[in-house]
Amino acid sequence: MLFSKTKFIETKEYRRFAEFCDACIKYKYIGICYGLPGVGRTLSSRYYSNWDFIEKQIAYKNAKEIGTNADEKILEARTIFYTAPAIRATKMTDEINAIGGRMGMVRTMYKMVSRGEEEYSTHSYEDIDLIIVDEIDRLKVQNLEQLRDIYDRNDLAMILIGMPGIEKRLARYPQLYSRIGFAHEFDKLSKDEAHHILEYKWGELGLSIKLEDFSDYEAITSIIKITGGNFRLIQRLFTQIERILEINNLETITIEVVEVARDSLVIGIK
Repeated sequence: MLFSKTKFIETKEYRRFAEFCDACIKYKYIGICYGLPGVGRTLSSRYYSNWDFIEKQIAYKNAKEIGTNADEKILEARTIFYTAPAIRATKMTDEINAIGGRMGMVRTMYKMVSRGEEEYSTHSYEDIDLIIVDEIDRLKVQNLEQLRDIYDRNDLAMILIGMPGIEKRLARYPQLYSRIGFAHEFDKLSKDEAHHILEYKWGELGLSIKLEDFSDYEAITSIIKITGGNFRLIQRLFTQIERILEINNLETITIEVVEVARDSLVIGIK
């Protein structure tokens, strides 16, 4: 899981997700991935596709900017990450095509500038192995048909990510469902994984965990119980913990600090 903008911790659940993506690519299947909010589906998808880097490289505004932010990562990019829109998705196919086209343009320009190569392709899915579509719950049957059409017309894999129950909903559309080869449930963090991640978070605050210190043990146990292995809740809770430590000039995370942080959150933790 990602705990900051610079550190991504590859948990057992992420590795299972990566294996699922690799299998979809190998067999060129449509896969469905589902899980509760906050377990890390989107962050894992962006990390697998290296989208935080690729998105910046393809965000040019005019022809003069094409490839100006590119580096070797664009040559390794084989996955498109796309978030289904919350409003009408009538132009979804055009948007996904445009992302693929931009990746191709930047890749071509980078090769020309850095390697002197002059190969050029106008195909939106040149060298693309996988398209990940997040927030699939937002889409209607017409939009799902658009995705099926993209899949049918191109030699690639596709992963649809949504909430639990999406697998049952998609089963009502036999033309799409018949193309689904794999399903993956993205589970919450185990107790051991949550403990491992908390050690990183303690370190981010310049603190060290001392398990022989009952105060640290009590705080960790409380956080794990409160968040229930939900990564997003851990993030939100630690944002409040950091704020409380700073305001009160404290250098230790105690159970009292954790409880105040929990009470500061508007929703999500009971």
